[in-house]
Amino acid sequence: MFSPEHIIQTGGLLIIALIVFAESGLLIGILLPGDSLLLAAGVFAGHGKLPIVWLIASIIIAAIIGYELGYSIGKKIGPRLFKRHDGFLFREEYLGRTEQFFQKYGPITVIAARFIAHVRTLVSLIAGASSMDRRRYFIYNIVGAVLWGGGLPLLGYYLGSRVPNIDKFIILAVVITLVVLYSLTLWQLMKNPSRRHNLKTGLKADWNYFFGRKK
Repeated sequence: MFSPEHIIQTGGLLIIALIVFAESGLLIGILLPGDSLLLAAGVFAGHGKLPIVWLIASIIIAAIIGYELGYSIGKKIGPRLFKRHDGFLFREEYLGRTEQFFQKYGPITVIAARFIAHVRTLVSLIAGASSMDRRRYFIYNIVGAVLWGGGLPLLGYYLGSRVPNIDKFIILAVVITLVVLYSLTLWQLMKNPSRRHNLKTGLKADWNYFFGRKK
């Protein structure tokens, strides 16, 4: 369903931009294939199947708007979100640490998070919830969007235009890398019984909160 190659072939620039937008500012975007999609789109552009200039422009614009929306959502619901004691992703004890962290490392975090799957989906919400200065956030939002939204497609474009049949292997390589990383992360989380219990109960509480299910 979320195969980058299928997305590119069926949806083109509009679908790519919508996915980048959702991944940048909406929690549902945490399930979407950001990095692999951008690399694959660049490879397709290298084969002449997508216009590289419009591809990069649409990605950057969608990434900026998505992060701005995420910040606004975090600003609006953040205080209420972080009052919870039972969540895994959001809980009261995190807010003080997050505010201090963003005061010290906010700019580099906004930029670097673009290159870390799933983290980039949360960072805009957290920046808004922690009341990071809006002007500073906007500047580094643009910087991160240009580096990420331009860099990955250009890397894919370079490979696609110079390496024969690279499109047959790059998606597989990305999938294998993601499987290895996720497997190691899950193993670290699940090997400790107390950590496993906290993860289970915290994620359940987050699900109940966001989707209105009764405990």
